[in-house]
Amino acid sequence: MAEWRQDAVRAVEAELAHARRTGEWTMLGRLRKGGNGAGGEYTVDLRDRRIDPIDDLRVAGEDGPRSGPAVPVDAELSCGVLRLRDPGPLPPGCDRLWARQVGPRDGLERLLRALREPAETPLADRLAAADLDPADDPRAACFAPGLRLVWGPPGTGKSRMIAEVAAELADAGKRVLVVSADEPTPGCGTDPERLAIQEDLVALSGADTDIARLDRALTGYDHAAFLAAGRRIANGERSAGLESEFAAVRRRHEEAASSLATAQAGLRAAREAWDAVAGERGRLAEARALDGRLTTLDARIAELTARLAAGGPLSRGRRADRRALRSAEQEKTRVEVTIARLREDARPLTDERIAELEAELAAAHEYLDAAAATESDAHARLERLRGKIAQLRSTGLATAQDRRFHDECVQRGLPALHAQREKLLRESEHRSARRGRLEERLWWLGERAHRARLDAEAASWESARIVTTTFARRATGSRPFDVVLVDDAGSARLADVLLAVAQARETAVVFGDFRQPGPRVRPAELRTLPEIRRWSLATAFSHCGIRTAADARDHPGCAVLTRQFRFGPAVGALAAVAGYEAPDETAAPGTGVVLLDTGGEPVERAAVAHALAGRKAAVLAPNRAQADAWLGVLRDHLGIAVGTARTLPGHEFDTVLLDATEDDWSARVRSFGSAVTRARRTLYVLADVRTVKTAPIGSPLGTVNALRLQGILTVRDLAEVLIPRQRGTAMTTAGDRSAHYGDQPASF
Repeated sequence: MAEWRQDAVRAVEAELAHARRTGEWTMLGRLRKGGNGAGGEYTVDLRDRRIDPIDDLRVAGEDGPRSGPAVPVDAELSCGVLRLRDPGPLPPGCDRLWARQVGPRDGLERLLRALREPAETPLADRLAAADLDPADDPRAACFAPGLRLVWGPPGTGKSRMIAEVAAELADAGKRVLVVSADEPTPGCGTDPERLAIQEDLVALSGADTDIARLDRALTGYDHAAFLAAGRRIANGERSAGLESEFAAVRRRHEEAASSLATAQAGLRAAREAWDAVAGERGRLAEARALDGRLTTLDARIAELTARLAAGGPLSRGRRADRRALRSAEQEKTRVEVTIARLREDARPLTDERIAELEAELAAAHEYLDAAAATESDAHARLERLRGKIAQLRSTGLATAQDRRFHDECVQRGLPALHAQREKLLRESEHRSARRGRLEERLWWLGERAHRARLDAEAASWESARIVTTTFARRATGSRPFDVVLVDDAGSARLADVLLAVAQARETAVVFGDFRQPGPRVRPAELRTLPEIRRWSLATAFSHCGIRTAADARDHPGCAVLTRQFRFGPAVGALAAVAGYEAPDETAAPGTGVVLLDTGGEPVERAAVAHALAGRKAAVLAPNRAQADAWLGVLRDHLGIAVGTARTLPGHEFDTVLLDATEDDWSARVRSFGSAVTRARRTLYVLADVRTVKTAPIGSPLGTVNALRLQGILTVRDLAEVLIPRQRGTAMTTAGDRSAHYGDQPASF
């Protein structure tokens, strides 16, 4: 790593240690619709803020793009106001503009990574050593190999020359890198799918609007009371029918109860007949059981008889078998006698009679069950009717007031509106799920557009003939550039310019205006560090020893743009206070300089704002406090830029109002030079003439006084300028108070 890289790394590391860390998304402000004849245009006023480079823009709600719908948008930043190109339909709640930004820490981290990359950078090494090639003509310097500086004072057309030279070099087959401080606003392009999703989200939100509308229409409507009145009306219509039905069911129940009693008596009689023959049934059952024993004994006797017949007289067990046979025959005789006795005792009951008694008992049970079921059904129906009648009586029957209330609700269609609202509420979960899917798809489309833009930028580093980038968006590629043209190097840190020059293979030309406000380093205590002073606070011009116009003209490696295109001699004389020399030639018309004398009175800023309305104008204040005071009255005048020379770098305006009412700019000489050179046609200096007359010679206001004495600038009384022409006539009539200060201000 080259020595200058090591030193620059230490400087950037010191800055990085104190750099603030920002979130992924920053809320830039609320959307404003219309204004200044903009019709349906959306704008966001950023004139009171220092905006970091923007990578991506989304319109979302107060919780940010990660919560709810986030619509990707294109925008153009002009005079501190972001103007959105047609974003399409915006879902409700999307009223804030959010941005991904390259914050101070992000920019420093990118710079640090680039400084640590090993690379052969001969032209950057030469710039670090302040070794420049000879330069005479600014345009010719861009076509000759080597390293050169070009000083371009305000209005000398350096940015235009860079664009023209880049095009010529590209036509000649060279790859050109153009680096500047201007930050373009990224765009997402037009996506039909995205617009369709936005329309769907708006339509889904329409259901919420309908719910709110129905809520208003149903104010005071009590659906429960309507239903209760309807029930009482229905109760009245049903009461007569229920009473007659109850009487019929009661008769059926009485009949069923009588049948049940008959069935119960029949069952008792059948049971008594059955129980009367219980003894006989028992003896017959015992006899049937002994019949089974008799069958077993017969089988045993047959078995023993056969065994004795088969065996010989001397076979073993013959004696035991004879004993067993005799025992079985004896038991059989006893069983037969017992069976005969039992059957004799059971007479006259027979098995057939027992079957008849069993059938009669089963029939009695079946008849009782059917009668009981009929009686139970009749009783349940009777009790249900009794309960309904009791319920009707407990809730009450409809009154005349109930009928009037019910009829009025039906005539106004309130129940139908209530049903519609309930349906929308039931479907809210489905809508919520669909809304979630659409919001997720919308987010993905935004990310896709963002990645596509980044990929296109990366691809351009490899293939495009002309690549335009900024210090904050530095990148590197595998293919070097033949020529690097650096713009706005007069206010860029040396480390940034060195990395830009490091991309060059043949030629590097560094353009800039060293009289512009230089680089900023925060916090202020870092400015005492040697590496910070050398690589962060220094510029390419100061590093090469160029701090004055004479230094630029005398330095062999620095060419100077001398033709003035923007302003004339009067503004040039004021710019000379900041170290600018009068141009050798001018193609600009004379820029008018007007001193607006406040007469020592407080300035009616609102009246001045009205006078500036409709022009491409800017109000430049010496410090942030005064700029904020002006912004307070210019909130509705989005076409008028407001700020300090540092917050509005590189912009030019037809009309510039320089506020010198409280500060004579003596402590901000370079900012004064930057401010006055912004004017193309007219420069107004707002100051007290008495203060101007006593200003030190050579100071900013002292130079204004010198131009006054020479008659080069015009002095006008601010009060006379702002008083409407009609007021002179109006004041001739005593007591007429219709004309007020600043009502119809005259043009400056």
